Amino acid sequence: MKTSSSGPRIQPRPLDTSATPARNEVKPQVAKGDSRDASRFDSGAAKKPAVALSTPVATSQGTRVTPGTYPTVADVKAISSMQDPVARNLAITQGYSDLSNALGQMLGKENANWSTFATWASKQAGVSIRNEDMPKFLTDALNGAADMAGPLKKVDDVLRKLGLPSLPLADIASAGKDALNNVSNSIAEGNRYVFNEVGQEFARFIETFQGDTTYDAAKAQKYLDGFGQDKPLLKEAFGHYSKAMFEKDPNKKAELMLLGNDKIGLHEQTQLTPFIEKALNAPVKDTFRDILRQSIESGINSLPFPAKLAGQAALKTGLVDAALNPVVDATATVFRRLATEHMMKLAVPGGALKLGNDLPPPAGMESTLFPPHLRAIQNPELRALLGKLDSSPDSLKGTAAKDWSKLSQRMDYIIDLFRTRQSDPRLFDQPFGKSGTTYPLPATQQRAG
Repeated sequence: MKTSSSGPRIQPRPLDTSATPARNEVKPQVAKGDSRDASRFDSGAAKKPAVALSTPVATSQGTRVTPGTYPTVADVKAISSMQDPVARNLAITQGYSDLSNALGQMLGKENANWSTFATWASKQAGVSIRNEDMPKFLTDALNGAADMAGPLKKVDDVLRKLGLPSLPLADIASAGKDALNNVSNSIAEGNRYVFNEVGQEFARFIETFQGDTTYDAAKAQKYLDGFGQDKPLLKEAFGHYSKAMFEKDPNKKAELMLLGNDKIGLHEQTQLTPFIEKALNAPVKDTFRDILRQSIESGINSLPFPAKLAGQAALKTGLVDAALNPVVDATATVFRRLATEHMMKLAVPGGALKLGNDLPPPAGMESTLFPPHLRAIQNPELRALLGKLDSSPDSLKGTAAKDWSKLSQRMDYIIDLFRTRQSDPRLFDQPFGKSGTTYPLPATQQRAG
């Protein structure tokens, strides 16, 4: 993507720090960029370290976001229609980041918005979509899996009697790659679906309220009337954002932002449920069985007569399948364990969180857990929502999502993730370490990425 030629982004005016209390207690580490991810978005500019927010960033009321620095509704649709899943994911991740920063210019960056978090979730989805290093990872794991030795020996004994070589792990890795492609396709489609839906609403919010200096209830209501009846949570969430834009009390503002973030998160995760279930319940055994049986059948058909005839008879009688089934079962078990571990991570600036473990507190907040303006929740609607979704109020114990297919477990983790990290300024870092996206994307880039 080209470097923006439409001028620099408008930055929020800094507050007078003399009388403003500290908002965030964490001093960020400089996140390392991923050269593989950054290649399509590399503007050639030098990477700058993240800067800690020692004071709130002022909401620049009246700010108009520079055209071309964030995706419009039309741009979101165009990105979502890209056919190359890898290129599309890169564009989606960058699009989320640019929407996040545009909203941050309007509402202030002392609170992350939902798109800020979505940037990093989309970047992590890209790892699964690209299947990075997974075939070799699977082969190495199979080599070291103790429960594979017995089944492999039995099937190799059968193959040897038929005059065939041992079952190559390369064929198992090939089957694993096909199985992982099924998982990746589901993740890619979920990534596309959510961005197309929620990304358009972020773009519409920016277009509607940028430049406003005071809250206009009639204008806000007209805007909210544009939401479909099937999107009540999104309607409520962006209503909270519209009020947060002009809220002066930092505690009330942080709670309005968290309320909006949580409601978009609940809507998003509800919509993602079928994609997640499809990814986690992919027909792994069928994929492994088909490829391994085809490999054996091909070897039998290449044997000279009468060995070929004997091998075909072994196939028909089920002798080969009886030996192969334990290998398929053991391989599928290893694959599911690795694929789940592969997917159950969330990229964050400077590292990754394992979703199957309890959410760790941010560095420097081990005793307080939450940033200052979110430690004691006063907003009654937010308190009620947290009461429904949080199984361990004001605690991070029990937040581990052992079964990511369950909406309740996903939300239990996500709402505490939002609350603990909402004031971390590093979340606004560029996900690929570079900036320079210009919208709309060139047509050639939309087609080929």
